[in-house]
Amino acid sequence: MGPIVGWHELMGMLRRRGPVMATVLVICALLALFQAMALPRAYQAIAMIQVQPTLLSGGVDNEDTANRLRLIEQRIMARSNVLDMMSRYNLYEDAPELNEDERVAQFREDVRINFISAVGGIPGAEMDVSALQVTVRAGRSADAANIANDIVRQILSGNAQARGRRLADLVDTLQSEDQRALQEIATLEAEVLAYRNANIDRMPENLEYLMAEQTRLESQRSELIRSLQELERERLALEVGTPELGRPAPVAQQLRVLEVDLAQARRTLAPDHPEVQRLERQIESLRAGEQQLLAPGLSRQVNLIRDQVVALDLERADIERRLPIIKAHVAGIPAVSEQLADYARRLAALEVPRAAIAERLSQAQLDQRLVSGDHGQQMVLLESATEPEYPMSSGRRRVAVLGLGLSLAMSLLSGFALELSRPVLRTRAQVKKFLGVEPISMSPYRPSTRAQLAQRARDVASLAILGSGAAVAVAIVLQNGS
Repeated sequence: MGPIVGWHELMGMLRRRGPVMATVLVICALLALFQAMALPRAYQAIAMIQVQPTLLSGGVDNEDTANRLRLIEQRIMARSNVLDMMSRYNLYEDAPELNEDERVAQFREDVRINFISAVGGIPGAEMDVSALQVTVRAGRSADAANIANDIVRQILSGNAQARGRRLADLVDTLQSEDQRALQEIATLEAEVLAYRNANIDRMPENLEYLMAEQTRLESQRSELIRSLQELERERLALEVGTPELGRPAPVAQQLRVLEVDLAQARRTLAPDHPEVQRLERQIESLRAGEQQLLAPGLSRQVNLIRDQVVALDLERADIERRLPIIKAHVAGIPAVSEQLADYARRLAALEVPRAAIAERLSQAQLDQRLVSGDHGQQMVLLESATEPEYPMSSGRRRVAVLGLGLSLAMSLLSGFALELSRPVLRTRAQVKKFLGVEPISMSPYRPSTRAQLAQRARDVASLAILGSGAAVAVAIVLQNGS
């Protein structure tokens, strides 16, 4: 037999091989339908969360939104949390063949948390999250909605806790760093104060005063030297004598006067009287040639000059002691200045980071107050998950349609196979093609009554098989739902 050509030949093959082809079609279609009905139903629920930044926070609270939400997502998808949700909602009870690891993996495939960027197509915009979409697939519609809403609650509470905990940790860390910086600054300032107290005379600000004092003392020392010289000349003039003052009496005459005074004093005074002793010392001095006896007025002047000389010598000694000290202080000022400059650099090096820490601490405390007052970044539930009325296209229909197509193909192949097993030349073209001769004449086939009855029986059997298969398929669909 050659290939089937024409509509009449195809219809003839279908009628001849109808029962077999119908049987193959029904069996394959029912198998595909059973396979489609065996697939689990999948319901999908979606919830939306909007991230609303506020102007009060100045955008500071949005810097790590994506990272914070990623951490929350990781905690939600953690194995312990997944097992807890599966236990609370009795998930995958209809799949006892799945072990714990496979159930956790299936849950992570059925649950998706998608981040929606604030601005699309801009580099770095993925870090600025404007919304979150929670998508959950489950075998029961109630489970899909409940799990989606549960995850939304975990995200909202986790975000609030993470922000509060992060800000509290940040404030505590900055406060400890600020206290440490203040302690270092206070320690260095105490060291500077102790150094200044130890070198108070060599401070750079005292240089002008020390130089002025040194100039003044040197001038005073010069004046004292001149005054001492003048007093010395005056004393010598009084002791030696000058034309204006007159020359003193001769030594012999002075000696006789003293001896007369001593004799009179001994007659009236005791031998150990001070006046007697003074006259004796003067007589001995004149006899030894050490000094001349001056007149009472000149003697008082000389004694006064001597007292002035002693006072000026003491003042000069004080100046001589003070000047080296001043010079030592002036010489030590450069070293003290260099040390103070080093202290100033060290203080500046501590003040700069401390100022940055104080500014960051102030900003963190402001953010903490804003968050506590619910003025910071907010996450608003735009759409809560509701129970879906119909299952999503999970593959049942697709498997059923593909199975039906495959069943039709198998039935046609079975018919062709039967035709090829018993080849029959039914047309003039087939005779000429396969035998190479042109048939002389051709008469139409007239089936007998028995053949007609057999053909009708085959047609009825084919229709019965197809009808039974359709009834069974409808029953399966109605039992398992559409």
